[in-house]
Amino acid sequence: MTTGTARATTRLVAAGTVAGALLATALTGGTALAETGTEGAVAGIPRNFLLHESQARKPVRYPGEEKWTISDRLGANLEINPCGLRRPSDRDRVAMRTVDYQAPEYHSGEQLVIYRSTAAARKALAGLLAQVERCARVKSEGTVTKTWAEPVRAGDRAVRIALQGYDAKGVRPVIGGQRAVVVREGRAVAVYLLAGEYGKVRGSDFTKQLKDARKMAAKVCSLRGVC
Repeated sequence: MTTGTARATTRLVAAGTVAGALLATALTGGTALAETGTEGAVAGIPRNFLLHESQARKPVRYPGEEKWTISDRLGANLEINPCGLRRPSDRDRVAMRTVDYQAPEYHSGEQLVIYRSTAAARKALAGLLAQVERCARVKSEGTVTKTWAEPVRAGDRAVRIALQGYDAKGVRPVIGGQRAVVVREGRAVAVYLLAGEYGKVRGSDFTKQLKDARKMAAKVCSLRGVC
């Protein structure tokens, strides 16, 4: 990979060979934070705490073509959702914010979820990795969607995830895909997603998301009781 902390590569390792190992490591490690019995609840995520939230609150230049949305809905799905779940499978969320940007053929998403405990945050990441493994190859309407995961260095645990469409034989990439970096720090999980006219999966597809994930992994520790 082209970042300073990941191996240069033009492909991701298939979820069937990597996600299982990630699932095991996501369930271990981390430091419990004892406060008031269950690691303490965050009252809420401060205004403009997310990296792109301030920009999202400003008027867009082309309102007919682009749009920012900000949501604090606890019941929203994670931005990366390989199996297309209708509702989230993780539990014990205490605060959440999602910032989305939509433009023609382009979508970016930033999401921060605070859980009741570090254990709950680990389980949330493990559940996402299990979803990656379960839906590593999905056929639909003459195309095959493949999902991969690979560990990266950020926070306590982090992965990069690619979701990419291919032709009916699962060989030639077709236009459209998602590239995400998901990081856990303490009892917080952050997701940084880009979706657009991707084709072949490249390490450089994740550069911006990884940079943002590392920033948030450091910043979220400013919230009392999270790290």
